[in-house]
Amino acid sequence: MLRILFTSEDLARTRVATADPLWEIALSMFRLAGRRGKGAFATWRRRTRQELARSDNLATVRCVLGPLFPTHSSYFPDFLTPPAGVHGLDAGVDAVLSTPRPLLRRELDKLARRTGTPSWAWGLADGRMDAFHDLRDGLRGYFDAAIAPYWVEIQAMVDADRARRGRAYLDGGVGRMLASFSPVIRWRPPVLSMDHPVHRDVHLDGRGLVLIPSYFCWGAPVALADPELPQVLVYPIERDRPPATPRKPSESPNARLLGPTRAAILKSTVAGVTTGELARHHGISPSGVSQHTQVLREAGLIVSRRSGGNVVHTVTPLGAALLAGGRMDSAPA
Repeated sequence: MLRILFTSEDLARTRVATADPLWEIALSMFRLAGRRGKGAFATWRRRTRQELARSDNLATVRCVLGPLFPTHSSYFPDFLTPPAGVHGLDAGVDAVLSTPRPLLRRELDKLARRTGTPSWAWGLADGRMDAFHDLRDGLRGYFDAAIAPYWVEIQAMVDADRARRGRAYLDGGVGRMLASFSPVIRWRPPVLSMDHPVHRDVHLDGRGLVLIPSYFCWGAPVALADPELPQVLVYPIERDRPPATPRKPSESPNARLLGPTRAAILKSTVAGVTTGELARHHGISPSGVSQHTQVLREAGLIVSRRSGGNVVHTVTPLGAALLAGGRMDSAPA
């Protein structure tokens, strides 16, 4: 049992993040090599193994990433999933490679005691550039082969989950939002509890909690191993379908109407999203996003409102009707 204890300050600092590519890397590694979720991810596993073999990344995954995410243990190093991951793969990988060496050594020592640390990884603690390059190439190569082909689908399902949490918050505040995770997560103020491999109490002590929705999280939520770090809780979203190869732009009615990028941007506005978030999610410049959102706004498909220093874009009823009729859930960016 994992119990997370809140203060009133923690409740004010609790939020739900967007999809995090580094957490999806970590948890999909367990889906790829382990037995939990084997049936639900069978097609994805087969296609991913084929793609890894075609791209010559299979050996890298087995030798570099595999030992860092041991399937027979509940532990993997926290430095592989830094907070910057919610800002995209590039920001996350940069943060991994910038981990202070004392922290690297401490977590690699812990891994060595649990399951064993691969010999190459000690080079990270020694500051060897070849070790950092191996880790960078391993993370990027695996993401490209295993997750990137499904990333738009994953983001769409995560956005739908975030919209559900947002509605709960609007209806009853943060307490109603935390209660919306039942039965996987149980909210009995001031304690959030869930199944966990070991019994542990985590006192947030004013740090707040970041809840991260994950497609590849299976069963119970996942927390960081070190209770002293800024706390996150990764939870499984409701999957309305298994990951499938995204359709070509020409196969999507809305993509034919709006263009693939503009159609994907429209889909992203379901939960409300800022210009900066759209730029990161779709790999285009903020000025490019502004051009697309202007067209969508003039067509009556979205509304844009300034909130502090950001502009938040939200789908209109007309835009939602277009999405529902055109099944925009798979349109590529």
